[in-house]
Amino acid sequence: MISLLAEMVWDKQTLAVVGAFAVPLSVVFAIAWYSWNKVRVENELKRAMVERGMSAEEIERVIAAGPKESESAEWS
Repeated sequence: MISLLAEMVWDKQTLAVVGAFAVPLSVVFAIAWYSWNKVRVENELKRAMVERGMSAEEIERVIAAGPKESESAEWS
């Protein structure tokens, strides 16, 4: 694989083709990482609430509430 990359001619057309594939793949990777990280954080929150002795109804209410509008606007 490395020898194949070393033997390639790196002109404008090659870079354009590589970029055309690299950018969408990077976006897909970023979305997958974000989704995985969001699930991980929510699971850690649920575990912490269970350890504190909260009931299932209380946990469900906290998770369904989500962030405040001002907090979500900061990340936009």
